This record gives sequence, C-alpha cells and structure tokens, in this order.
Amino acid sequence: AIICLPIPLRLAHSKTSKNKGDSEELRVTAANLLAELSGSSELGHVAPSLVQEHIMPCVLALCLDSSFRVRRGAAQALPRVLGGCLFEDAQTKILPAFEKLSRDDMYRVRKSTGECLVDMSRSMMILASHDKTRKENIKALRRNLLIPIANRLLDDTNKFVRHGMMQFLGPFIASFYPLQEGNRALHATLPGGTDTTVEAPPPVEGSSCGIGAQFFPHASSMVSRLNSSMSSAGSSPTPTPASFTAPSPVLSDMEQLQQRLPPFMRANRMSILTLRTVVAHRESNPPDAEDIKVVKSRLLKHFVGLARIGTGDENTDAEMKVYCAYSFPAVLLLLGSENWDGMVKECFLTLINPNHGIADVNPENVAVPPLPVKRCLSSSLHTVAHILGPRLTQEDIMVTFQEYFFRDTDDSVRLNVIRNFPWLMSLLPHSLKCEYVAMWFEVVKGEDLLGAHKRSVTNPMLLNWRQRDYVSRSMPDMLSLVDPTNVRKYLWPILQQLLTDSISQVREDAEWSIPLLLRVYCADNMDNGRSGEVSMNNMQWSADACQEVIAWLKQTILGVSANGNSTTGNGHAANFCKRQLYCRICAAVGLAVRFSDVMEEAKDEVLSLDRTFEDMLRLHGSTREEMGGKGPYSPYQSLTPAERKHLRRFLVYDLLPLALEMKEDRVTNVRLTLMKTLQSLPADVKGLAAVSAVLQDLEDEVETWESVYASEEPSPAGNGSVIARTMVSSVSPSKTPPPPPERKQSIKGVIPNAESKSPPRKSSTDDRSHASSTKSKKKKRKDSVDDLHDGADETHSPQAV
Repeated sequence: AIICLPIPLRLAHSKTSKNKGDSEELRVTAANLLAELSGSSELGHVAPSLVQEHIMPCVLALCLDSSFRVRRGAAQALPRVLGGCLFEDAQTKILPAFEKLSRDDMYRVRKSTGECLVDMSRSMMILASHDKTRKENIKALRRNLLIPIANRLLDDTNKFVRHGMMQFLGPFIASFYPLQEGNRALHATLPGGTDTTVEAPPPVEGSSCGIGAQFFPHASSMVSRLNSSMSSAGSSPTPTPASFTAPSPVLSDMEQLQQRLPPFMRANRMSILTLRTVVAHRESNPPDAEDIKVVKSRLLKHFVGLARIGTGDENTDAEMKVYCAYSFPAVLLLLGSENWDGMVKECFLTLINPNHGIADVNPENVAVPPLPVKRCLSSSLHTVAHILGPRLTQEDIMVTFQEYFFRDTDDSVRLNVIRNFPWLMSLLPHSLKCEYVAMWFEVVKGEDLLGAHKRSVTNPMLLNWRQRDYVSRSMPDMLSLVDPTNVRKYLWPILQQLLTDSISQVREDAEWSIPLLLRVYCADNMDNGRSGEVSMNNMQWSADACQEVIAWLKQTILGVSANGNSTTGNGHAANFCKRQLYCRICAAVGLAVRFSDVMEEAKDEVLSLDRTFEDMLRLHGSTREEMGGKGPYSPYQSLTPAERKHLRRFLVYDLLPLALEMKEDRVTNVRLTLMKTLQSLPADVKGLAAVSAVLQDLEDEVETWESVYASEEPSPAGNGSVIARTMVSSVSPSKTPPPPPERKQSIKGVIPNAESKSPPRKSSTDDRSHASSTKSKKKKRKDSVDDLHDGADETHSPQAV
C-alpha cells in the first residue's frame, strides 16, 4: 500500500495537463483508486493511519473539485474512507462533506449520493463495531443524518434522482438490521458477509445464495463498483508452481460420504439451515427500537408506495415494483412479524394483486402484476413465511400461495413454487400438511403436469424436464414432512413416475429418495405409543409398503416378476441404463446406512451450522417446532438404530441378490457401476461372503485389464490409466471408456446401446440352450441369496418383517 499510494495521490493533483478532459479523467481515476485502498483497510491490508493522514484529506479535496464527474467519484469513495477513519473524523469531516454533496447543483452528483447511502450506513456500522464505546452515538448520527438525506432525495425535483433513491430505498432500510451483532457464524454463511475474521465455508453447487442477498442486500454490496476489493479478496489466489504439486488433503469418512451425495441435497440442507439461522438471529438480536420507530415513521410509507407507483411510464413503474419485491424480505426481517399487519401486509398483497383494496374494478381493465415481480415473489415466498412464523403463514401466506402461485402457468414461477414448496410445508401443522400434499398430488400428478406425454397449445401446463427434475429434488424434503400413510398414497405414485422419466437427470435425482421412502415406512415411525395388536398392525403395514416398493423396482426397473422370472424374455431389463439405475439405488440405500455409522464423530460444516442454530434457539428459549422444523435437517444423517436395521435388512435380503447377478453383465458400464456400488456399502454388508466374492472378482478384472493396458499403452506420467480415470469419474452411458479390444466381456469392452437392439431369433437348439441357461441363472440366484442369508447377522427372516 505504501508503494501504491503515491500514484493515486499524484493523479488527484493532476490539474496542469494541457488537455482539460484528460486531467479530469485522471482525477476521477484517483478517486476510484483511493476508494479501493480505503476499502482494503477493512480487511487489514492498509493501515488506518494511511487512510487518516493521506487518503482522507485527498478525497475531501476532490469533493470540492470544479468538475461534477470528479465530485461524483469522490462521493462514491467517501463510504469506503469512512470505514477506516476515527469517529471524530467521520463526524466532523466526512459526513458533512457527504451531506453537502447530497445538495449539489448537479443532479448526477445528488443521484450518486443516494446510491451510496447503503454503503455509508454499512460503513457506519463497521465503525460502531470497532468503537463500541460510541456505538449508540453512531446509531443516532446515522438516523439523524442519513434518513433526512434519503427523504430529501425522494422528494427531489429531478426524476432521475428520485428514481435512483427509490431503487436503493429497500436496501437502505435493510441496512438498519444489526447484522454485526450476535453469533459470528451467521456472517460466514451469507454471501458478502462482513465479518472478515470468520472463514466462510466453500460455496455449495446449486445452493440458494439468493437467500443471503435478499435478507442482507447491503451486506452483498449493491453498488458493485464500490466494493470490488471485497469480491477480489474472496476470490481464489493466483496459482503458483507450488500449488500444482501440493498433496491432496486427507478426507475424513464424513467428507468422503458427502462427496458421494448429489450437490442438490447438500445445497438444500445449507439453504434451509441458513434461512432458519437468520430468523433465529433476528429473534436473539432484535433491531434497535429507535431505528424501527424512525424507519416506520419516515421511510416505510415511501417503500410501500413503490407497490402502487404511477410515474406515467409503465417500464419505470414495473422496474420500481421489482425493486420493492426484491427487497421485501429484507425490510420484513428488520420490522419483524409484529409489524406485519398494516402497511407491510398491504404492500405484499398489492405487489401480488394490483387490484387489491380497489372497490370498483373495471372487468375490462384488470391490472396484473408485472411478470418479474411475480417471479421474484415466488422465489422469496418461503423466506417471508419463515419470518412471519407458522400462525401468520397459515392465515395469510398459504391463502395467497394457493390463489396466485399454485397453478401459475409461467415456467419460472412454477419452478420456484416446486423448489420452495417443502419449505412452506414445514411451517404447517399436520392436518394442513395432509391437505396441501393432496393438492400437490392432484396438480403435479394430474393430466396437466406429469400425466400428459406431450406439451401442446391446448396443454401448456406440462412440466418441462427441468421442472420435473426439481420435483425429483424436492422429494427427499417432502418425504421427511409427511406421515407414512400419505407418503404411500400421494408421494410414492409421483416418485414412480419420476423414476421412469425419459430424461436421465430426472431419474438420477429421483433415485436418492428411495432410501428415505423405505425409512419413512419403518414401523417405528408409525408408533403411536400403544402396544400389542396395534404395534403388530404397524409392522404388517410397514412390511407391505416396503415390499410394494421392492416389487415395483424389480418389475419396472429390472423386468423381474414376483416369481423371479424375467418379464422381457431375454433375462435382462430392456435397457442397460435401468440396470445401472438399480445398482445406484442399492448404493444410495447403503450410503444412508453408512451415514448413520459415522454421524457421531462427523466433522460436517452443515452439521456445525445446525448446532449453531440449536445454540441460538437455546439462548432465546425457543424450539425447532416454533421455528418451523423438527430434528436436524439432514435426511441422510439422522437414522435411528431401528431405521438403520430396517434399511439394512431390505438392502441385504431384497435389493442386493439381483444386483449381484450383474457381475457377468455384458455391458461394461453396468459392471463398473456394480463395483462402485459394492465399494460404497457399509462394512458389515461388504463383508458378507457373496458380496465380498463378487467385489473381489470385479476388482481383479479391473486390475487385470489395468496391467494389460499399462504394458501395451503406457499412460503419461501423472495422468493415470484409462480404467483408473474411468473409476474416478461417474459412470454413465454417455461417458464410456476408449474403444475396446476384440474381447467382449472385458472391463474395457463397451457395447454402445447393447440393449437397444432386438436379439436375433433363436433356433430350437438355441431355445433349449437358452432354457438351460435360464435354469442355471435361477440356480445361481438361489445360491447367491442363500449366501447372503447365511452371512447376514439378522435375527429375523424377511418373512418376519
């Protein structure tokens, strides 16, 4: 910083250039560079003394420049300079200069100060966190100086100034939320968090980072050009030669299991925990009562007015309504559920329905909300519901959801509804959950969405593949919210259709719901506290429900009937993709069992956040049920001993025997998938005689062909062999190993679309040979099942389930 600082200081005094325009541009550049250096002081990269002695005087001098472009650049730099100064300098020098610029004769300078109010408020709170003795004085100074500036700009004579301030009004109101207070772990979970002493967890692919942005837009830096140093500080460092040769870190058992889960499951867990942690943080750290009072009296009416704004320009009106809808969750978080009734509720209802509150509506001129507004509200409806709590959600939110969002025809709105529906369901009591899951079944499974086979003009409601994929991704959460009876009645039929979808991505995401479905069907989950005949009925119901799932998987996925005969006529499923799907379902069930084994000693970032959530609730005297959740939000990591035994029993006795027969499958990818499945099983299942024998055969086959290809085609150093790379990558029909040698059944030999072609017609001799082969396979299947049963340490037979 000492080396770089003289450059912008010299540029700031460049007034001797022959070209006036060039001199002006140099001073604007100096203002931007000084802002960047000042922002680095928040991260500890620049000493505060340099900001106070060199940067602050230079920026204040630029505020008096004759060029309005330079003054505008200086106004944008002031919030960054304030964060590195003392309270006295902020009170006597920086804030008066900022207030003077808000009255500048040039409207572009005034507009710039309105855009910077959010960052100025944020910087003052950072200053308050550094100087806690004057915290209340800084809060009062913020109320008494910044809010009058905002009011004056909202009433400015220039429309560009007014519209610019309206755009940032929501984030400015949200900046009064005490984000700097409370548990520091909250800051690490939010994008753009301001607590630089906490190392944020790595972003999860597919996570809903928009939650943090909607709650704390001021912490996410609305004016990106003023906050580039924060974003660059969080970016990856420049690679160095040492970084390329650094050894890979040793992963714990939990981290290895986490890598096997699909990214969407971990993203869902992180998102819902972040949402609940933010709400709990608000309960534990309520905003300053004086701030709430001033915001309600001086700013709220302007914000609510954006829902009905009428400037005469439809595009401008729609844009302002979008700003209002985007910032609505953040404003509501500040005001809280206690201030819902009144202007805040009216604003929400008006955004959804512009005709709300109008007595005489002309049927020929019914106003509709702009589509971007509805899309924005549909993506944040669950956050509004969690802030309001279960009671207000039932009374206000769910009624609105059913009327305006549940059957919307827009693709983006429907996608948001599908994605967030489980989070809304989590706030409802049992009776309402049953009611809404029945409605969900009618809408999703009906002829309009999943039931139809082709989208047409007469049926525009049919879900596209991305929406069907989000139905698959929402199923694990739905299964954990609904009782077993309604799961069997409403959710299982939907899951059946998803598992047979024409798109592989939909099927692959749906397969992760099978372990959770079997878990829900566990008899212990139906226990009502009684004993005797009722308990036996629960066990019988559980056995019937689970056998229904197993029979459907065998018949539909593998083409095996209840008596063990093939329904396809050739001893195989009609498509090798289905055999891979069956193997992956077995792996998912085994993975669920393994998670329960390493749960106690796990080191998981999401579990750490869950414990933080528990601590915050405990300090506040609340419970999970009051915050809209029960138990840790980890469907694969919260198995009881009875649930583990239940899943293991069906894995060993019902699922694995047919999977083990695929060890001689003629399609390479099926055998590779089977090997990866067996490798992912729990240790006590992997140690069974039949399982270990098949796994050893497959691994020996891989090792054999590894050595063959290593001798024939040595791979470049560091790249590994073809099979090694194949085993690391995910096995799918679209990603096959390199061209095979002539031998058919080698692990290298891939027969593309081997199952898609009809087999040639057999002669009578071939038929007798095929019948003999079928009998041999049946005998092998029986021997395999007997080996599993002999090796399993279970006290009950499958008939006793």
